[in-house]
Amino acid sequence: MLLIAVLTAEGALVMKKNVVLLGAGGKMGCRLTANLKDESDLNISYVEISEQGRRRLKDTYGVEAVGDYGPLENADTVVFAVPDILIQNVSRSVIPLLKSGATVIGLDPAAHYGKVMQMREDLKYFVVHPCHPPLFAFEDNLSLAAQKDWFGGVGAARMDLACSIHQGSDEDYEENEDFARRMFRPVNRCFRLTIDQMIMLEPALVESITAPLVKGMRMAVDACVEQGVPRDAVMAFVMGHLKVQFGVLFDFAGFPFSDGANLALRNAMDVIFKPDWIENIMSRKAVDQSVYEITHELNKEK
Repeated sequence: MLLIAVLTAEGALVMKKNVVLLGAGGKMGCRLTANLKDESDLNISYVEISEQGRRRLKDTYGVEAVGDYGPLENADTVVFAVPDILIQNVSRSVIPLLKSGATVIGLDPAAHYGKVMQMREDLKYFVVHPCHPPLFAFEDNLSLAAQKDWFGGVGAARMDLACSIHQGSDEDYEENEDFARRMFRPVNRCFRLTIDQMIMLEPALVESITAPLVKGMRMAVDACVEQGVPRDAVMAFVMGHLKVQFGVLFDFAGFPFSDGANLALRNAMDVIFKPDWIENIMSRKAVDQSVYEITHELNKEK
């Protein structure tokens, strides 16, 4: 067994936590590497199967990655920074190699809800997903870097996290929430949810509803430009009005739309939206189907 210790600022000797980051050279893996690589109380092993990913980790972050599962036998915590479509096959190989009591951290609830993550009764399972920097941060003197931080976790904009302990105790949750804050820092709030609650947020709410709505807005902007309206004018007009509309409809603003705006809104709802559109996406049957497609059907396409 690999045991590594470190001295704290108070002179106490503490054992380092052995962390294995799977998919370390991917998009999410690189984000996590940037935040964790200099943590003195962590002994991190970076696992990346692609040569290109290992080279990226070396060139960008100065860390050496391996292309095999050797580090797993000593792992206290394993982070699955791999796409949902790969978790079933990867977890089948990885989970049997872990020591009893180890913690598995997933970054998306779909693999856990869809039962493609391999489970063992003697392991702990924690899921965390970033809420990402909010449209309205309500912070004084917010830097330009924070305003242009589109994802979060890079030391600029603060964000919240959605977390769940899929298998484990309250103490396990607290320990892993603290670790999640380090993974995605800077972090404001952490919301403790169930896996069932997390799945209603993603994919149902943000991937199946808000993303198509925003895509539709982009298509409408392009349509205005095609009709001859200058793009700069379109963007200025729509972005300003979106702030007003979010403020009114999400109860930030404290004032209503005009009578004319309310009339246009009511008339357009029936034109744009199908009857029962929310039920068609957010019912449990629809959510189950969406999760299945994410975790199974995409595997077939590969």
